[in-house]
Amino acid sequence: MASNHTEHFSLNQWLPDDQVKRTDFNEDNAKLDAALNDLSGGLAEKADQTALDALAAEVAKKATTAALEAVRAAVPKLVVGSYTGNGSCGQSHPRTLDFTATLGRPPKFVVVRSKDGDHRCLFLIPGMTNSNNHLSDSYIMDTKNTVTWSGNRVSWYADSDSGQMNRLDSEYVYFAVG
Repeated sequence: MASNHTEHFSLNQWLPDDQVKRTDFNEDNAKLDAALNDLSGGLAEKADQTALDALAAEVAKKATTAALEAVRAAVPKLVVGSYTGNGSCGQSHPRTLDFTATLGRPPKFVVVRSKDGDHRCLFLIPGMTNSNNHLSDSYIMDTKNTVTWSGNRVSWYADSDSGQMNRLDSEYVYFAVG
């Protein structure tokens, strides 16, 4: 039987005069087996914690991406474009601008301006359905446009091609803020 034992697991330590017994070895082996088993369970738990930490980091990254997308959606975006008039006018031939590809959302307002020197501008604001909204040389014109908003698109028509900002072969520029 051992006279001394280790500090942490109380394993047998024999002095030179101690009698060595098989049961001492068996007790030590049982203690080592139990300690190793506890340790391996802890390692498995630690591995699960590592996987959990990695997953938490991915979730945090996604949350950051979502926050960034929310900020991008809140920041106004300016789109500038142009078109050439085709001369059509009236309810059966509305002029339409689609901002799906450029803004990805409905515009907050749209301004259309003639490039041919008459300085005519058309202001389109969501919710507007019928308006005297042409400005030309600093005064409001009598042309009335009927305006339709649908998703990311705005359409309008008037009784004349000049009022509709769609004179044949005339150039028009527009900008939209969304």
